[in-house]
Amino acid sequence: MVNSAAPKLIEKNSQLAISVFVSAAFVLALCLLFEPRWDTNDDVAMSMVAHGYGIASIGSPNLVFSNVIWGYLVRAVPQINDLLGYSIATIAALVIIGTVIFYTLQKLGLGSLVSLSVLILILARPVLFPQFTINAGLLTVGAIICWHLYSQQGGKQVLLTGCLLAFFGYVVRSYEFLLILLIALPLLPWEKLYKDRTFLKAAAILLLTISGAAFVDYQAYQGDSWQQFNALNTARAPITDFGAGVLLKKHPEIIASHGYTLNDISLLSSWFFVDPKLADPIQLNAMLQELGPLPSPSHSFMNGWLSIKTLTHPALLPSFLASLLLLLILPNRRLFLTWVVSIATIFVLGMLGRPGIIRVYIPILSLLLIAPLFLQGYKTKKYFTQCLVFIVIMVAGLFNTIAVFSESRNAQMVSEEVRRDLQGFPKEAVVVWGSAFPYEYAYPVLRQAESVMAIKLYGLGVLTLAPFSVSYNESLLGRGMVDRLVSENGVPIIGVNQHWNLLNNYCEEHLNAFSHEVKNQQHGLINVSWRRCEKKVTQQ
Repeated sequence: MVNSAAPKLIEKNSQLAISVFVSAAFVLALCLLFEPRWDTNDDVAMSMVAHGYGIASIGSPNLVFSNVIWGYLVRAVPQINDLLGYSIATIAALVIIGTVIFYTLQKLGLGSLVSLSVLILILARPVLFPQFTINAGLLTVGAIICWHLYSQQGGKQVLLTGCLLAFFGYVVRSYEFLLILLIALPLLPWEKLYKDRTFLKAAAILLLTISGAAFVDYQAYQGDSWQQFNALNTARAPITDFGAGVLLKKHPEIIASHGYTLNDISLLSSWFFVDPKLADPIQLNAMLQELGPLPSPSHSFMNGWLSIKTLTHPALLPSFLASLLLLLILPNRRLFLTWVVSIATIFVLGMLGRPGIIRVYIPILSLLLIAPLFLQGYKTKKYFTQCLVFIVIMVAGLFNTIAVFSESRNAQMVSEEVRRDLQGFPKEAVVVWGSAFPYEYAYPVLRQAESVMAIKLYGLGVLTLAPFSVSYNESLLGRGMVDRLVSENGVPIIGVNQHWNLLNNYCEEHLNAFSHEVKNQQHGLINVSWRRCEKKVTQQ
């Protein structure tokens, strides 16, 4: 007697294998034809932290921006030639996302051409300009698709896959995971899922594992070496992120009563945390308490409107227009509600001080693009409607791909030039103030030059006091920035003119000295300036 389940299992496995092949082939082809570049310096920093180079003296799973569990995973991935574990994990996540998109859309009856067109439209930019927030959002989008497929066709494997994607979306970037989950709430068929015991059990287990991951991450930052970082991170956020520094300078009496100057507040607003007397959480919190609650920015409405306008940015426009056209071609009440929630969320994020963050919007638009396809029963639509949907997605994918390829080629030329210019870079730790160093161009995703990997960067930023950082460990050895400022040779700094003015005032106000340039070294557009605070000679 022939087992009737065997042909179905073989067909299912072959569909999955084809999906893996198509996704991997697309991702690897782009990686071979182009040179992927990190979209922001956040991923560069986390790769440095995970593997102990650049701004990090030692490798650590405490990535700060991602969950520590993700840190352990990327550190466990073995290095292949010049390809680091963080890069491999990022590319692997994109292959998985592509596989899920291609496989689930075909299972929902969309056909190979439409599924491939959607994959290309969604993944072209994330592959050539990868970013952890985008990956977290797309992993969560994949989870939503899997749960919707499960509600229609069943299958514990699909349900489990969705839960795994959701968990990894959380550990890569929890905020983006929660944002996509919020926006997707109207899309899921809750009336079916509420009655499904298997789904409820899976959801409960997912909630428990996410809670466990959050607890593990919290505990990872409770050691003695993290206390200084934690205390300052809470106190500095209103100053660096929410405009409290500007408000404090309007109240010089508060500043003066705590022994600070206007220049000190400008330094702290510019991430200058290397002097413990200035980066004092107790004093900063006291000043903020005297200042009182921060008022809503007068331009908050304009920030919200700016966020909405950002949807027409060239990097988003093809997906935005395609999603909008699919809403008109395949209208649906749930889809319309999802659009309302999406627009409202984007507007509110802008009002809260986070306007126009493209990496946050890419997964949102990806969800809005795919949602009409799995909500509408694509196979039941008229042939003309199916053709119209395919044309919209294909044209959007074509325009998007051409733009991304052009942008990638330009970025590659800049990256090659930056890496050539960095030859002969100082071997000692060089202070990088703010965004003055081109991290994304110096450290591409796949090909790391040994000379660039050997550079030690003393970063002034969020991670200045993190225990793994070059800045933290140099300070322990008596080679902190302030120590070297008063040394004979000075300290090498990469900064801008605004920083030199702040440094001049700092030397005069706190060290009774004047700042001057000892020497400088040019590396293309990067200028390394050795600065020294020289004591003033007191007249007898």
